[in-house]
Amino acid sequence: DAKKEIEMLKQEIEILQKGPRYMFGGGCEYMSLNELLVLEKHLEIWINHIRSTKIDIMFQEIQMLRNKEGIMTAANKCLHETIEENISYTDFTTMTTNMMHPLTIANNIF
Repeated sequence: DAKKEIEMLKQEIEILQKGPRYMFGGGCEYMSLNELLVLEKHLEIWINHIRSTKIDIMFQEIQMLRNKEGIMTAANKCLHETIEENISYTDFTTMTTNMMHPLTIANNIF
């Protein structure tokens, strides 16, 4: 039973090694229909594994972005509260001056 499994695994390894050479045109490898079916099965398994890993990574990135959003929202709220506190302490009454434009400096050169 173990010898049979070992032989099966050896054939599978040979097919898997033959597959990339066949796909990329290296050498004059010929693959039978059964070998191609085995290779196709493994490629589908690998693609599913890759997709699953990609989805996991994307989910982790989404969670990280949500955490950053929460931090930024809290920081924004804190800044708004600070601004509100500072506005209540500041007196913005209008100043009266005898200059036409109070924010300009008179220049006698012109």
